[in-house]
Amino acid sequence: MSALYAGAEGLPSESHLEGTYWADLPFKKRTRWIWQQQDPLEPFVMYWKRYVISGLGIFTAGYVLFSIANIHVLFQQSYGPCWQRFEECSQIWTQTTDYFQVVGIILGQLTVGFLGDWLGRRWGMIQDAVIMFIGCLMLAVANGTTANGWVIMYAISQLVFGFGVGGEYPMTGAQAAEKEVPGSKADMLHRGRNVALAFTMQGWGQLVNLGVLMVGLLAFNSKGSGPYSHGAAGATYRFSFGFIAVLVLWMAYYRTWRMKPAKGPEAKPLRGAGGEKDAKQGRKAAGYDGASFRLLITHFWHRLIGTSLGWFCNDFLFYGNATFRNRFISVLTGTNSSVMEAWLWNLLNVGVALVGYHAAALSIDWKWWGRVRMQATGFLACFVLFLLPACIYGPLTGSASGIKAFQFIYFFSSFWNQFGPNCTTFLVAAEVYPSSVRSTAHGMSAAVGKLGALAPTILFNYISDRAKFWAVCWAGLLGFFVTVVFVPDATGLSMLEQEQSWELIQQGRPKDYHGVAVHPRHLSVFERVILKRHHQYQPKAQQLPSHTAQTSMAAVNGGLSSTGVDNKQTARDSEAA
Repeated sequence: MSALYAGAEGLPSESHLEGTYWADLPFKKRTRWIWQQQDPLEPFVMYWKRYVISGLGIFTAGYVLFSIANIHVLFQQSYGPCWQRFEECSQIWTQTTDYFQVVGIILGQLTVGFLGDWLGRRWGMIQDAVIMFIGCLMLAVANGTTANGWVIMYAISQLVFGFGVGGEYPMTGAQAAEKEVPGSKADMLHRGRNVALAFTMQGWGQLVNLGVLMVGLLAFNSKGSGPYSHGAAGATYRFSFGFIAVLVLWMAYYRTWRMKPAKGPEAKPLRGAGGEKDAKQGRKAAGYDGASFRLLITHFWHRLIGTSLGWFCNDFLFYGNATFRNRFISVLTGTNSSVMEAWLWNLLNVGVALVGYHAAALSIDWKWWGRVRMQATGFLACFVLFLLPACIYGPLTGSASGIKAFQFIYFFSSFWNQFGPNCTTFLVAAEVYPSSVRSTAHGMSAAVGKLGALAPTILFNYISDRAKFWAVCWAGLLGFFVTVVFVPDATGLSMLEQEQSWELIQQGRPKDYHGVAVHPRHLSVFERVILKRHHQYQPKAQQLPSHTAQTSMAAVNGGLSSTGVDNKQTARDSEAA
């Protein structure tokens, strides 16, 4: 008899006590039984384990990356000779603080993306946490013998931290996509949700950063309306970076000692007693070598165009929006508004964005909607919403009614950016490539994307406010066409099918694969119209995934389990669900 029917008279123990249905028990006994059966905080604990822990690196990225613009406002009002009039500091070095972190991110994405496929996800994530911790400490204690020397150290600290953050993109994307057992029901139905909910931590990082800055400014300046002393501004920004450094230190500890590889046999090639020999066997099982990289470029070059250029367009929109945010807030509040008032408006913008993040996570696995339609619709909506201010900027900023319309347009664009390309570009780059090159491809796509973040950060220093909207809107239109033409939709596609196809590609027999990975539904327009890969699809000739395909993902992943639970147990839980 199964444990489910372990109660008296064969009645299920989950609903009966001593042969009595739980609803028929006396009040006290019923209450005690209910509390013993179910932990009321279990949903929050499970959410923490599955999404918060796996997304902590992205949370840190959102916290620090977007704090730069927030702190910039405070520096301008408290360090005028350095940050506004450039009497004591170099204007060039001051402007580099806007984009040095992005340069570090690009370097980290390319480097750690490769290491994540070569050494495994776990070691890449440990490395990211350690480098981010060092970067946070450098940001918190940055100093110099002169004001300009301090600015230089502040910029270099951002470069170091950015390198660690850059590695989080391919590591978190690949690890979240591989959270479920490949081929399981949960893999096909909830993979998008797993990645999207981990990515929503970016929005929560922005929200917490604003909260910490506000608390710090009130604590060190006694009031938020200004004026702001040098000491209060310095203490506030150092407190904000010291706060996140503590969290990153815990994350490094967790990834090193608590994020354990699975105990199944599939983890042995990377973690066996044979040391370096077993590690080499693991990399061989994973299929990562120079030949695999060449196949990534030759066989999936068009997908790289879709994921890379799509991410570029999204980051041009997203970071262009963030760079222009302070100017937008000044239109709403006037040029003499306080730092606290600007932060409160930004807090509202982040709240709107969080609604978009979670709406995307809710609907991203719906097969009638999917990744491609969500991304294309989001790009098109952003194009229209940024085109309007470009065309009628004067009327929108010249009257009270116009400013209200401008406010709606700006906040609505934040929603559509999250309920669209900002979530999907992160997911698609993780799931349309086989596991052995997934981290590398994701890192390459993200690095090109961050060039899209770098471009407006530099460009916007030299063009007018109206021209900024003209520049940004076309990125939305280009992103729409790139998505429609080059991005495949993997909604509902088993990752084992990707591995089966990849195995035949590595053997030089790509046309021998006839499974659902080449179904027209899961191919891009380019792959259908130009390459005609959908002609390979033969429903009656579908192959069962081979043993090599099933083990290659485990080998490259090192049996990683973010909660310390082995993959066999995850499989049982998935099937039970």
